[in-house]
Amino acid sequence: MGRLHALVLLAWALVRSLLAPLLGTRRGLAEFRRSYAADRLPPLTPDERRGLPELTGCIACGLCNGGEGERMARSGGAYAGVMDLMLASSRNMPDFDAAARSFEAVGDERLAVLEARCPVRVPMRQVARFVRTKAAEMADAETVNGKVRAKRNAA
Repeated sequence: MGRLHALVLLAWALVRSLLAPLLGTRRGLAEFRRSYAADRLPPLTPDERRGLPELTGCIACGLCNGGEGERMARSGGAYAGVMDLMLASSRNMPDFDAAARSFEAVGDERLAVLEARCPVRVPMRQVARFVRTKAAEMADAETVNGKVRAKRNAA
């Protein structure tokens, strides 16, 4: 019975999503914000959406982690290496606050050096900018059910 129930729910969701644009009930950006604010998932602009494929080229070779041991140790666990950041920041919507703090441990000058070392030329500084922008968006105002909550302490 559980399987049948799941299939009915899935079919109903499909029908609703296919009919929504035709009936003018398509949910927009405001609804997206209300739905995902608690998950701290900001919407992407059309330009960001188009640019995402450029940020996802990391092949996890680990070359960018060479020489990062001291930075990792100094960060007290906030920074697990550049490869980790590239994978987490480009494959899924990360915890932007944590990722932004990790990028602080590296710095743009070091990322420029590591970009040159990368065999697939991942634009690491661009990934860092994207993450910092999204972290700032989420810090500016967190909205849950249409109400703005207090800013989160990023410390």
